[in-house]
Amino acid sequence: MSRAAAAAGAEYYESTCRDGDVHWDAWLARIEDIRGSIATHLGCHRDELSFIANASVGLNLIAHRLYREHGACRVSLVRGDFPSVTLPWQQLGFDVDFIEPDTAGHGGVEIDALASGLAAETRVLAIGWVHYSGGYRYRLDELAEVCRARDITLVVDVTQGCGAVRLDLSESSVDYAVSSGYKWLNAGYGVGYLYVNRKHARAASHPAVGWRSARDPYALVSDRLDITPAASALELGHPPFAGAFTLGAAIELARTIGMEHVERRVLDLGGYLLERLAEKGVRFQTPIDESRRAGIVMARPADPDSVEADLQRRGILASVRGGGLRISPHWYNTRSDIDRLVETF
Repeated sequence: MSRAAAAAGAEYYESTCRDGDVHWDAWLARIEDIRGSIATHLGCHRDELSFIANASVGLNLIAHRLYREHGACRVSLVRGDFPSVTLPWQQLGFDVDFIEPDTAGHGGVEIDALASGLAAETRVLAIGWVHYSGGYRYRLDELAEVCRARDITLVVDVTQGCGAVRLDLSESSVDYAVSSGYKWLNAGYGVGYLYVNRKHARAASHPAVGWRSARDPYALVSDRLDITPAASALELGHPPFAGAFTLGAAIELARTIGMEHVERRVLDLGGYLLERLAEKGVRFQTPIDESRRAGIVMARPADPDSVEADLQRRGILASVRGGGLRISPHWYNTRSDIDRLVETF
């Protein structure tokens, strides 16, 4: 979590201890400023964004929304994707089929194989932008082109890439996207965002509503529906002030640095890590091609649990995932960090 994000959250809690909700109006204005800042960061419109607790909540809201619109239609998923991407559709009883990942072990599916794996009846493709363990990154424009040609709704969890590499929703034709703030955005747990493309802005499709879902929430009308079609309707009640403030500060930090610089740094460090692993004779399964990876590198040492324990003793944090060691260098890391890590193998 960045110091800027932590300070923003602490400031909110300190002010509530001191002043209660005296600053309510200022908080609401700040929420909308942050919504606009995130929209600029993502290349979308502010009315396409809702603050959510995490990506899992967002994916469930999307699944329920599409169930209201289409019923239990055919949904295609990638086997081995993060469970939050796959479980909501199964829980609701959608007609689910799984596309098998490539044999390379990076967790993804090359676009031609993905297109071939879609059934003629598929109405929704739900997918993780970057595979959470193998690190394979899809090109969103390629996914969108495939889906557009077949009238398929594209739902993407961007948590594993947003904040590490640039994400421009204005060019991708994604229908729905979600992200948690705790990963590459460095905003901590308990906050994220949900993106609903403007072409799906229909109040009647909202799967849940609350008092702040109304066009004029402070009129407190309770005997008739006048729901805003904007994605913010899905916040339902009081905004998650602390989480949104931390997320806003984290994204402002990334914008100050410049996402083009963040992306270049992350990809360079990942490429250097892959080179060092190859020098040590350690297998890895993350693509070398920069356009097919983000920040996650999956190494395959003989005993990943032992390596993880050795790293922790040295103050280096990595995670065992899927039988390998997931390593995630970010913009604040250095090549010397990579060298210290590789010495452990």
